[in-house]
Amino acid sequence: MISFKNFFSNYKRAFLIGFVFFTIMESIVFFTASYLKQKDINYYLSIFTHNLKSNVSLANTHLTELTQLFYDLNINNKNVVSIMAKAAQTQDENKRAALREELYKILNPNYVKMKQYGIRQLHFHLPGSISFLRFHRPKKYGDSLVGIRATIDYVNKYKIPITAFEEGRIFNGFRNVYPIFQGQKFVGTVEISFSFNALQDFLLKTDSTSYLFLIKQKVVAKKVWDSEKKNYMQSQFQGFDFDKATLDNTMQMRLNKMYAINKAIAPHVNKKLTQGNSFSLYFHEKDIYNDAPIIITFIAVTNLNDKTVAYIVNYQFADVLTILIKNADRVFISLSLLLFLLSVIIFIYMCNEQKRRKKIYENATHDALTGLYNRYAINSFFKHKIDEAKRYNKPLSIIFCDIDFFKKINDTYGHDIGDYVLKNIATILKNHLRSSDISARWGGEEFLVFLPETPLHEAKKIAQKLRKIIEDSLFSSVETVTCSFGVTELQENDTAESFLKRVDDLLYQAKENGRNRVESLLKD
Repeated sequence: MISFKNFFSNYKRAFLIGFVFFTIMESIVFFTASYLKQKDINYYLSIFTHNLKSNVSLANTHLTELTQLFYDLNINNKNVVSIMAKAAQTQDENKRAALREELYKILNPNYVKMKQYGIRQLHFHLPGSISFLRFHRPKKYGDSLVGIRATIDYVNKYKIPITAFEEGRIFNGFRNVYPIFQGQKFVGTVEISFSFNALQDFLLKTDSTSYLFLIKQKVVAKKVWDSEKKNYMQSQFQGFDFDKATLDNTMQMRLNKMYAINKAIAPHVNKKLTQGNSFSLYFHEKDIYNDAPIIITFIAVTNLNDKTVAYIVNYQFADVLTILIKNADRVFISLSLLLFLLSVIIFIYMCNEQKRRKKIYENATHDALTGLYNRYAINSFFKHKIDEAKRYNKPLSIIFCDIDFFKKINDTYGHDIGDYVLKNIATILKNHLRSSDISARWGGEEFLVFLPETPLHEAKKIAQKLRKIIEDSLFSSVETVTCSFGVTELQENDTAESFLKRVDDLLYQAKENGRNRVESLLKD
């Protein structure tokens, strides 16, 4: 029999080559599997964060609509407006006290009812951001909120409604501030806000997880009356407090457990919290929650100036993510070399799948010839753009462009040259419009351009610039290519249909008036 020593001596070189190859391949498998596993975890956490942000946004929208309903039904009426107008016109504190009492009697029953649906604060202010009546603290009034409540200052300045999270003298809240007018005269503002508790109640209807609410200590110190700071307590995170009213011990996870988790993760997240972004992390520590892995998600809450001043913190048991991690570890242990090959295949498949989905999206929303948005894509967000412009009282203009004598170009030079002209005009639109502008091929030789936050006189200049560039450009064998333009701005009573009809009529007028021109006003 051949001894192992002799066998090793005879095949030493082959053994060393095999060992080195195995070691190298095993190292590659280990690091690749570890990388892919971490990448999967990060991707899962990013999706998790995105979904929770969407849920929070949906809840916020629902409650904002509730405040709008309360405003429309109970506040924006003759009696309430008359009281606010009288209070704004007098400096007599006795008269104001009587008006305050009258307003309280009218609205308090409705305020009490709406508190059941999550409304926390109903607060009226006189012009100049002067507190007139806090329904949650009716004896606190007359203080100036200038520089304290940016939302109220904003509505005083611009006379339009605003929605934003903000800390106040007494409570923080998701604020909805509306202007009050008597006829055309501005007579004050009203705030209808809800607390995090209302948001939390809505969120808990769709899941059975747990939430905490953090707010920056600097914000509390700057805004809240000293007598009201007892409503806050230090959290486990540096620079953040808990709003005591939001602490609920009836959720899926008890407060003492969430506090213990916070203490454990604080050294890792304190720096991230200062960056103001939403994020999620995976937590697994045996001594805290019976060896149960948990996902903690921090959703940034911004104020009117888009600065993060608070966080909604969500705690969920990471059942699905745990299964993914355990399966990845088992596959690595049992199929180390095969795992490497399968990981490459999966990676290639995922890349191809992503490319395929991107291609489907591109084909569905973009014109194949020019690469611009197509008519389907424009129709999908046209009404949204109009609603947005009207809601925030911002200008919106559109340009309708049509190539002059395009049929003649096709007939004379052929469809290949016609396609060349279309692509070059699309390139001109891409290169000479702002990044915020949206251009699309409407159909055939027609192009539509959206100009957000652009009044008519600026839109006319843009159209004239485009017209001149096209006229001066060279298009292969075609001597001259020109375009006619219709330009119009969104009007108060416009619908998507009337908006398009008007710009289409203007384009037709440009054609009738000789082509290669810009028309922006319809003749009587």
